[in-house]
Amino acid sequence: MAYQTTARHIVVEEHEALPHLGAAEQDGLKHFALANVDEDDPQRARPVLALRDGGLRARNHVGVIETSHGTVVEILPKIDFATSEASKPETRRVFLEMLRAYRALRFAEFNQASIKALHRFDMLSVFVRLFLDDLVRLTQRGLARHYQPVEENLYCLRGRIQFPQHIRLNAANRASFYVGFDEFTADRPVNRLIHTTIHRLRTKAHPDHWQLLHQLRVCFADVPLSERPDVDWQHRRIDRTMRHYDTVMDWVGLFLFNHGLATFGGEHINRALLFPMEQVFEDFVVDAFRRYQRQYDVRAQGPQRAFAKIDAANAFTMKPDITLMHGKTVRFVLDAKWKKIDGTSSGPKHDVVQADVYQLYSYGRKFGCRSVALIYPKRRQFQSPLRYEFDDAVGQPLALWCFPFDVLQPSHSVGDIIEELSGRTGKSTETPKRPQGAVDQSL
Repeated sequence: MAYQTTARHIVVEEHEALPHLGAAEQDGLKHFALANVDEDDPQRARPVLALRDGGLRARNHVGVIETSHGTVVEILPKIDFATSEASKPETRRVFLEMLRAYRALRFAEFNQASIKALHRFDMLSVFVRLFLDDLVRLTQRGLARHYQPVEENLYCLRGRIQFPQHIRLNAANRASFYVGFDEFTADRPVNRLIHTTIHRLRTKAHPDHWQLLHQLRVCFADVPLSERPDVDWQHRRIDRTMRHYDTVMDWVGLFLFNHGLATFGGEHINRALLFPMEQVFEDFVVDAFRRYQRQYDVRAQGPQRAFAKIDAANAFTMKPDITLMHGKTVRFVLDAKWKKIDGTSSGPKHDVVQADVYQLYSYGRKFGCRSVALIYPKRRQFQSPLRYEFDDAVGQPLALWCFPFDVLQPSHSVGDIIEELSGRTGKSTETPKRPQGAVDQSL
């Protein structure tokens, strides 16, 4: 159920209804829900907010939406903790653990200490604090400076006299000199962009971070704000002596331009930092398989194979989300889906989407696998794997597994999945044993 932490901060979970806001903000969020279309299908709105019965409901994008009136709507993932209803900070902690592997935030240092310290803050404040911590490390190494040509009319002689301008301006004023000189200054595009980011975040930071934010503003006091951030971004330059700027500039790109995230916007929205849970879950599963098993090499988004040809030219490229490789051989093709399925239902499909099955079948046949697998988040209604046998007479038998993946204990889930897959393929001449809790179905 949604609850309000402050008058300006609302927290909901995926698929929950948003509480009714003021009429202007409600209309603004409705426009936001309809205005952000899917890039692959311009006729469809992206699944951020759903309009239902005149109200608004969160969908499967997680993150922060800030309205032009200052209200922050934080959407958290729906995670089934199985034993009890978890607190919002605990849900946020698990989500931050998942974001450690997310492709667009791999520059961020989501270490265990920072997650433990920051999970009680709202999501936007977490990102602001991580940016400030990286910025502290940057200032400790010093701001990058360069020589910039300057021309001024001064009361002292400095650099070189610019005689044409000096004669024109100072013919009647012999106390001044129009001079040109090179000034060693921190006024350069990267620093202007950082200062602008600090300035824009000053109202977004949690009160616990105000002192640190003020100290960093002092460090950039001699750097002007960027008048044209887009131009400064195009002209930014980070050379080999400025490697300490890399991570900070990634944050700047995210906060100022939404770089790395799907760009969401609208005239009624100040900021929207939203993460598609489908991608977050997929990256988390890939990272878990790389961390917690050594039996197979893990490939993400590959290997690519042509599915068909036309006039000897390849067409319809196949690109599996996750493959487990042994050398150059694809042993298993996996696909992670942030969807709910019900392993306890009486129907044979258990809410598995048939299109997902078609895709895995084509991958399995193309790569010559004995088993393919769909991986779903573990929940109360899905505790044990499901096993289907494809009912066809094409080549060797092909099995489809549906595995529950516990985001709270990814190492256990990886071990269980590897054990099931390897056990089924390691003894192809024997009748396979039914795993405990598994359900065999025929497609």
